Amino acid sequence: MIVDLVYKAVAEPTFLIHGVRKIVQDLHWSEPTPPPALDILRDLGYGKQKVTRLMNLYYNADEVAKAKAKLLQRKGEEHSSVSISMRNMEKTHPAAQGWCIQNIVISESYAHKQHRVTADIFYRSTELIMKFGADLSLIQAVFDEMEITPSPVRFHFANAYVSAVFFPLLFAFTDPVKLFEHIRKHDPKFHFLTMKAVSRYLDPNNRYTYRARVKQWKLTQDTVDRTKLDPYLLKHLKEYHEPHMPARKSGVRKLVKA
Repeated sequence: MIVDLVYKAVAEPTFLIHGVRKIVQDLHWSEPTPPPALDILRDLGYGKQKVTRLMNLYYNADEVAKAKAKLLQRKGEEHSSVSISMRNMEKTHPAAQGWCIQNIVISESYAHKQHRVTADIFYRSTELIMKFGADLSLIQAVFDEMEITPSPVRFHFANAYVSAVFFPLLFAFTDPVKLFEHIRKHDPKFHFLTMKAVSRYLDPNNRYTYRARVKQWKLTQDTVDRTKLDPYLLKHLKEYHEPHMPARKSGVRKLVKA
């Protein structure tokens, strides 16, 4: 799901490129049923602390309870729709611009002897690899409490961005060259920036102190299959040099999925 969403986002018209982030607007995505949230958390390297933090910030138990009660009250009606505000604890960091998830709309119908439930999630802004992936656990918690399994689940992003900072994590689930070629086709400027960002992770000497980047550098060194990636960067990025390449190819673990 996240890989496909990233492929869609990088092909959208650019609203702004900020550093190694591509920001797009008015992005929409629909899933018949989102993948298990716990599987995504594990793949992203998150623990229970992240879920707790999200629940504290966004999960308003009163809002969820009122929405659930209203749907129960209207059970059997042809059409019902409730909105759940995703605001709980105030964000206090000076850089915070408000809650990323704004609300969840649950719609239900018993028309034509069919019971149907759908969900629409509205975002102010989010990063599409790490942050959005973690949000799925929060959204699943709302569905579980409501005792619903909506289908489809539709996501609406006023602003969304793809950051090359987290590409090493993404490379565990898609071919790096395939992703780079897709970006090159749709956004040459962002293509150059993403290659440059990833090339620095491939340098055997860690030059980072920021924890997230250190983690991505280590992930690159330990897990990224460079068999096709190194020749690709040598071809398309003039700044990429032989010293970035591993001394022993046998030391490269091949975990990338086609």
